[in-house]
Amino acid sequence: MNPIRSCIGCRKTGSPTSLMRMVLVDGKVIFDQQQIAPGRGAWVHRKCLELAIDRKAFKWAFKLTEMPEISNEVTELLTEMDAKDMKLK
Repeated sequence: MNPIRSCIGCRKTGSPTSLMRMVLVDGKVIFDQQQIAPGRGAWVHRKCLELAIDRKAFKWAFKLTEMPEISNEVTELLTEMDAKDMKLK
């Protein structure tokens, strides 16, 4: 049986292969591309990443009192997605 995860952006469920796993390291949200980092993970669809940040979903996913810092690596994922959207239009 395959594990099911919930996207913290749209709250829909999906398999780990359809979602990106984010982890908290030294107070920063980073992308766990290999999906093997220890500790609590937050799962998000690539298209829902900006929504998750806007909703401050990482605060709740990691059970924090404040929204954690978003790493440059995650910010670059957003930039890449925006560039792809512009090419499609």
